[in-house]
This record gives sequence, structure tokens and C-alpha cells, in this order.
Amino acid sequence: MTEAEIIERIRQLFPQRGAKIGIGDDAAVVGEQAITVDMLIEDVDFKRSDPVETIARKSLVVNLSDLAAMGAIPAYAVVALGLPPWLLEKIDPFLRALADCARKYDIDLVGGDLSRAEKAVIAITATGWIEKRPLLRSGAKPGDRIFVSRPLGASQAGLQMLRQPPPGELPYALREFVESAIARHLDPEPEVQLGVALASIDAVSACIDISDGLSTDLHHLCDASGAGADIERARIPVFPDLERAGPLLGIDVRHAVLDGGEEFALLFTSTLRESELSSRVGRPVYAIGRIVAERSVRIDGAPLAAGGFNHFA
Repeated sequence: MTEAEIIERIRQLFPQRGAKIGIGDDAAVVGEQAITVDMLIEDVDFKRSDPVETIARKSLVVNLSDLAAMGAIPAYAVVALGLPPWLLEKIDPFLRALADCARKYDIDLVGGDLSRAEKAVIAITATGWIEKRPLLRSGAKPGDRIFVSRPLGASQAGLQMLRQPPPGELPYALREFVESAIARHLDPEPEVQLGVALASIDAVSACIDISDGLSTDLHHLCDASGAGADIERARIPVFPDLERAGPLLGIDVRHAVLDGGEEFALLFTSTLRESELSSRVGRPVYAIGRIVAERSVRIDGAPLAAGGFNHFA
């Protein structure tokens, strides 16, 4: 079964009785709280050679990004850790980094579970308060503009540089690019403040975080909204220097921008123009296309496949 088929089977077996929003969005909504859970697993989501501090922060950031996509204010988290010997030896710096990240985003760790394991498993459940309304994937309407919150492509580029380091000594400019791309992949920033701001604007109709890749998550948003999308490649903001440095380093820039996962930017829709919405949220956001009635996703007039991350591919 594919990931989508497994989720659909879960939906069939577990009917939603008390939740306002159940299976199928970035988080569930029960009462006034959004609830989300994510796992990071060694050799799937990270390597033991990655800095333990970035592993810790990222394990919480993936949850904070889901809360941001729902427009929720972070509240509480519980953490379950499967600890192999190598991580047990580094548990203090891991916990310190996790605590620093929790303080930065004002979320309280209130419990969890510990176990030994052959490979590291980090599972965090986080909750957040819904102040006005939850942002959903399902609200986009034909004519809405499609936005992304920041330049894309760095996470995929950084992952490639980590797993396939370029040979030899790099010139200064390329070395600076590689370091910044790796930092974006290992230590991403969730768009918590932006998510809360978007939820307060009635003209924002739908939202999802870009965790699987722009192409795949745009399909997710369109499927939930029963609509399609037309986007323009030239309008998609690209991580600084990626278009220049990428080809020199063997990076497929188009793939990194459209299909690269773990961006943790927000992808959202609104009736407002780019300048209007940027002014309302107090920072730049980028219009890349429009929602259309036809159930297809296209880029520059050509079909855009969902080419992002698939857990079971």
C-alpha cells in the first residue's frame, strides 16, 4: 500500500467523532487545540553523524511547522525517545538543545517516554491554541493567489552536499553557499509567527507546510480543496545563489526548488495581492500562481507531477 492508501485505510477504520478537524490536515483540531505528531528516525530522517543539537531542534521544528500551518500558537509537547548507545552518550547536549528550541518558540515539554533502541527514534506530539480559526488545506477557491513564505531549494541542496560532498577545495563563494544550504537543511526555522498572522486574516483561504516538497504539497492542498493550480516557475523565489552555484556543484536546481522536502516554509492561498498580503503580515510573501477550477496542477502550462518525498517509494 502507498502512504496515501494507508492514510485512507486509517480514516476508514477510525471515524472522527469528537474532533473538529480529524485525519488529513497538518494537525487535528479538538476543542480549541491543534494536535500533531511527527517522528524522526535514524537513517531515514537523519544520520548519527549529524550534529546532535540540530537533530534535537529539528525534531521539535517539524511539529512547530505543522502548528504554524494550522495557524496555532504553540502550547505543549510530549517527547518519546528510543535511545541507542550513541545517542544515550550524547543525551545531555541533545536535551539542552531541545530545551533551547522549546524556550525560543514558547512551548512547554510536559511529559514523554524513554526506551532503548537499536536506532534512534524521536517522536514528539505537540499541541497549539487556536485563537480565531484553524487554517486548513481545504479552503482554496478558484481565483485565489498561491503564495510561498520564503525562497526554496536550500534544504534539498544541503542534503545533497551532506550526503555527496563536493570533491576538493571549493572557492570561497561556493563554500559559503554549501555551508548556508547545509545549515538550512539541518537547522530549519518554522514559520510560527507567520502562521498565526495568516489565521487572523479572513482573506487567507488555505495553508499547508512544505515538508514533502512544493510539487507534492501543492497537490495535497489542491486535492483537499477540490481544485487545481497554475503556477509560474519564474515567480517561485529561489534560495540565494542556488541558481548560480547549483549547476557548479551538480545540484538539479529545478528538482531542489520544486521537489525538495523539509523546507518547512508555508504554502498558502489568498484573494489578496502579493503587496497587500505582505503589508498585512509585515514581511515579504511571494505569489507564484493561482488556484483554478480544473483538477490539475500545472507549471508554465505543463503538468506538474507530485515529485517530492514519499516515505514508501
